[in-house]
Amino acid sequence: MSGTATYIHDVSPEEIAEFKRGLNALDPFSRRILSLLIPRLIALEEQGDTDGALRVIEEIRLILWEGRRTRH
Repeated sequence: MSGTATYIHDVSPEEIAEFKRGLNALDPFSRRILSLLIPRLIALEEQGDTDGALRVIEEIRLILWEGRRTRH
């Protein structure tokens, strides 16, 4: 690897702001779990492990959904 990241698409400033708002709305425990899962997702993506990446995406989705339910 050359040490540079490969991105699927460019991310707009609005998307980054939306992500940060969502992340800040989570409780500290959920943020900590996501901080562990997101790098794992990136590594699986780089390895071409689609099934593994989909499992991590499902874990992330469940964490975000649970965070949304507990805030309402």
